[in-house]
Amino acid sequence: MSANNLIAEGVETHGVRTFLAKEMAFNILGLMHPLLSDVAQVEPVWADLNGGMDKLPDLAEISMKVRQELNEVANVRSKISLDNAMDFKVIHGVEAKAIHHPVKISPRANFTLPMPKLRPNFDNETSMTLLRGMLDLDKVIVIAGYAEVGPFGSSRTRWQMEAKGEFSIEGLLELATITGLIKFVDGKLKNGKQYVGWVDAQTEEPVDDSQVKSKYEAQILAHTRHTRVRFIEPELFRGYDPKRKGYTQEIELNHDLEAIETSRADAEKFKLQHGDKVDVWFDGDKCFICFKKNAKIMIPKAVRFDRLVAGQIPTGWDARVFGIPDELIAQVDRTSLWALVCTAEELMMAGITDPYELYKYIHPSEVGTSLGSGVGGMSSLSKKFRDRREEKDVQKDILQETFINTVAGWVNLLLMSSSGPIKTPVGACATALQSVKIACDTILSGKAKVMIAGGFDDFDEEGSLEFANMQATSNTETELAAGREPNEMSRPTTSTRAGFMESQGCGVQVLTSAKTAIEIGASIYGIVAYTATATDKAGRSVPAPGRGVLSTAREAHVCLYQC
Repeated sequence: MSANNLIAEGVETHGVRTFLAKEMAFNILGLMHPLLSDVAQVEPVWADLNGGMDKLPDLAEISMKVRQELNEVANVRSKISLDNAMDFKVIHGVEAKAIHHPVKISPRANFTLPMPKLRPNFDNETSMTLLRGMLDLDKVIVIAGYAEVGPFGSSRTRWQMEAKGEFSIEGLLELATITGLIKFVDGKLKNGKQYVGWVDAQTEEPVDDSQVKSKYEAQILAHTRHTRVRFIEPELFRGYDPKRKGYTQEIELNHDLEAIETSRADAEKFKLQHGDKVDVWFDGDKCFICFKKNAKIMIPKAVRFDRLVAGQIPTGWDARVFGIPDELIAQVDRTSLWALVCTAEELMMAGITDPYELYKYIHPSEVGTSLGSGVGGMSSLSKKFRDRREEKDVQKDILQETFINTVAGWVNLLLMSSSGPIKTPVGACATALQSVKIACDTILSGKAKVMIAGGFDDFDEEGSLEFANMQATSNTETELAAGREPNEMSRPTTSTRAGFMESQGCGVQVLTSAKTAIEIGASIYGIVAYTATATDKAGRSVPAPGRGVLSTAREAHVCLYQC
């Protein structure tokens, strides 16, 4: 019957009706409705689905005539097109053939910031009009934007892997870019040709969007370019390898050592520490020392640690890809870099491409931050203590990078430039929750209209050891013996959980009142229905759960069966 589709329009000019396959299927299904079925139990039901064609005495002749007219029109148009093509060939020569060659179209990346779909009852303007004025929008806190830097790169790539188990073309392009596998070029290639698009970072050869999956997906997910929860990579943590965790032990020499050459300044330091247990002498411009019997020295040693897995930022993640200059990268702790990237991205998610756009509608004193952390800049802390004691080259202002409030300070200094409230929560694993709670309270109290809320934390050798001493984290050796892969070791909601999984990263949200979001035209991704914190009464263990959650449930006044 599909052969008659061409003549259907011509046949309908004679006052009849034709049906698509879907339309006919709909009609037949309609006859199966329970109401019609009940009628058919009493008397026959006749359905005429001929469309009036049974009333045409010469349907075959009409169909033949319509088909003949279509063929005549097609022949005329074909000859006209052929004549035009010959004229075009005479004018343009061999180039005329190029327009008739088939073009292979490959999918291109389409980066979007999709809004969540509303429920059907909220998508009806009529029903929503009835609710107008029933809420004080100044008291409704909404999430206008959100962003994260974590083991899967960003919130978008993490969601793709968690929801679908694979990356889209857009997700792979994003990960390949931030990990330094590809870069965008708008200029000339090595061969001198003008090019706009992606190129391989090493070979500088062009890379089409459709080729990213086949070329880089395995590399991103494989051992060389890790994402997700994985075995700890020493290059990300200043050489820390849990398979050879370093310690130092003090020993006392039982005989004099051979002389070694050193500088005069170092010789004076050794003499000050060891006194008569070290001899110092000079031979021209050279200075020599000799450690004598009973001198005490520190000798490195190593053991195999049983915490081998952690959530880590994708290998190769580079803040320069996001436009942060080298001098700033060298100055600040890496947690500040994550927070800067997250803040810029969350503003973009909210529809704000420039932070200063806020100040067209809001005074700078009405924009605040509540960014917190459990420990702060762990990498800077390690430099402050270990590297300084080992006399390595450490920046003079490393102390400020260890403060938890410094990250929020950099966000405001380099991006927001506001003069509103700054509140820095410290709540270990609950820091992000406290940040949101503080931000909501600040907005509801009228001290701010927009709050940048979130949390950040790093991973390091010292923290991993102390969490293990508390028996708080999962034992990798035990998990491997049970046959679990690294990405299966973080399972907080299962009955087989054996401790939490440490990770590094940052998550930030833009919180504001619904009224402010509507006034400035910001996106609304969610509504904060309730936030609360509570203490756990008396006890002797800091991490052990107490009865504070009961206070929170009591204060909520919500019937759980109605949720």
